Amino acid sequence: MKIRHLLVMLGLFWNTSWADFSNSSIQLHPLYPDSRPFIVEIKGNWPSDCHPGEQQPVIKSFEEQKVVIEFEIITEHVTCNDVTTPYRVLVDMSPMVRTGTPLGEQLDIQVNFGGATLEQNVFLVCGPGMDCENMPPDGPRPLSGLYNAPDLANQGLLLVRQNSGMGILPMTYDESGSSQWLITGGALLEGSFFGPVSSWINGDCFGCPPTGTTLEFSDIGHLSILVDRPGVLQVKINDGLFKEYQKFVYGYASFRVGPQGGQTLTDLGGRWGIQENHGSIPSLGDLTEFLPGAFDLVLENIITADVSIQQDGQVSYQVFTPTGDVLGQLVCRGQTANDNNVNVCELIDPTDAAEPLFLFYQEGPSSLSIEYGRPVIELVGTAPGGKVIRLD
Repeated sequence: MKIRHLLVMLGLFWNTSWADFSNSSIQLHPLYPDSRPFIVEIKGNWPSDCHPGEQQPVIKSFEEQKVVIEFEIITEHVTCNDVTTPYRVLVDMSPMVRTGTPLGEQLDIQVNFGGATLEQNVFLVCGPGMDCENMPPDGPRPLSGLYNAPDLANQGLLLVRQNSGMGILPMTYDESGSSQWLITGGALLEGSFFGPVSSWINGDCFGCPPTGTTLEFSDIGHLSILVDRPGVLQVKINDGLFKEYQKFVYGYASFRVGPQGGQTLTDLGGRWGIQENHGSIPSLGDLTEFLPGAFDLVLENIITADVSIQQDGQVSYQVFTPTGDVLGQLVCRGQTANDNNVNVCELIDPTDAAEPLFLFYQEGPSSLSIEYGRPVIELVGTAPGGKVIRLD
């Protein structure tokens, strides 16, 4: 036991030695929450593989327009490797807002980890002198359907969305194995959602004659959600950690690329066609300056993740015109060692193998949004982008 405690202390020492928030930043969701619930996102690159993204954030204090965030160590390291590691931390502030803690126009956020401190002052309202007219876009909206976390058995979310309104049915089982019917709903704001979870029991069976029974209704908790992309949600239940839920994909094959098969990427092989097409920078044009109206993705290889050598899982495809000419290579990477993005693909063409021509974001098994992936020097105009859908 003494040896173990010594090793833990050594691990904490190394954490302190490499602690550095110099490449980190803070963003709120929604950007200007005013008096509404919100999420604090802390992300950046940590100088070692012992980073705050693998620990549990704790709100140490929240008063007088200052919040102090620290961490409970849930992942212990004997040593830390000098490897720059991307990290991300989501802190749900909705419990504090619900307790009536007053919010002013600004908030001083202080984050402490391993002896390092990150401080940033953020605006909670879009005030005088700020560019209130050019607010950020409303944020990603989730696809309706069934979501689950691969490592959480017997749990899931059934989500129905219309415009910014959402209804969510959390699905789980009690200790006896009986299903529990829960529901929440409300408005989605800049990709964030907060709602109470309610339970109804003792109702009549579906299709049975009414008996006049009285339903038992109760609020049993809260659900907080941040939409990363249309098919990927960050979900927090009550006081738990945010957990990634992915949309179930039916009718299409998938490839296992994560450790022990814990992560899958949908097979994108097949013919795709441009559905939406935009771009107004004269020297770049629109999508059809780079891609034909239809193109084929043909599976090239599959690489399984190996965290011991910092290798991401990935699936690559060759991209062809319908007549067989090579357009480039599409590489889709899983979330493992070096990247927090899931189901995002890079189209590399022969003109520049160092950076992607386009980024493809998977909205579902048969829909991909596209944005220009290379630096755009022009100050006026819209870079090429749009959407493609499966044609076969």
